[in-house]
Amino acid sequence: MKMIALTGISRDALDDLFKRGIRTFEVRSTHNVIAFSDITPGDKVFITDVIPSDLNTGDCGYITTVRSTDIRMHRITYGTSDSLEERETMSARIQLVVNARGKVRSVTQLENYKPVIVDVIDVHTCEAR
Repeated sequence: MKMIALTGISRDALDDLFKRGIRTFEVRSTHNVIAFSDITPGDKVFITDVIPSDLNTGDCGYITTVRSTDIRMHRITYGTSDSLEERETMSARIQLVVNARGKVRSVTQLENYKPVIVDVIDVHTCEAR
């Protein structure tokens, strides 16, 4: 089945998701925040520790269901005696419920400013390629 992929997530966070069954992630990586333009609660999302440029057939992760999403802007102000600087950053929070382990069958989209789309199959173990 084809779905959006959230990539480059730490292995510890993925293990925690699998152990608990549900977890909220806060992402700041541009390639993951862009994916939120096409994600709504109830969607299936593939989540993996592999970075987008290395994502390939046979890579493993988890097939999850989106429970909720939230996008926020953070404003940071700092200054010196001579100037005052203000910066904004964007972060996105997503709560995921794990459904199954998955393995990438194919990566169908790796374009700038577009979510990563993968075709994933359910698997019981991810040892064999």
